[in-house]
Amino acid sequence: MPEPPPPAGLVRVVEGQVHGVQLRTEQQRDASEAVWTFRIERYDDSGNRVQLIPVEMRGYRVEGSISDGDWVRGTGKMKSGTFRMSEVENLTTGARVRAKGIPRIALVLFIIFFVAILAFILWGFVQTFSGG
Repeated sequence: MPEPPPPAGLVRVVEGQVHGVQLRTEQQRDASEAVWTFRIERYDDSGNRVQLIPVEMRGYRVEGSISDGDWVRGTGKMKSGTFRMSEVENLTTGARVRAKGIPRIALVLFIIFFVAILAFILWGFVQTFSGG
């Protein structure tokens, strides 16, 4: 009898064999996001599949590699029927696969730029309405 999927919202470690690896890129406003989807299949001692877990990894970019048939271990949370991971250990090759976010320096520069524009607009309103 198949095991139930991991409970929603709880952090869990999942280990099994990878099948159906797909990589796509999604456009999110002004940036693109790498999305990896695959299934982790778990087997009992007799070789029967006991659990099938759909997995998704999302990030600004993904480092490392996973191929069909690799044995992996990853930590994540179940959300809407899909196990969301940000890092996976490829036990077959020893590689670490990570979904990276936007680099912090780019985020900081964007915030500084946004605040500067906002300050300039505010300064323009003050100058206009104060009679300067």
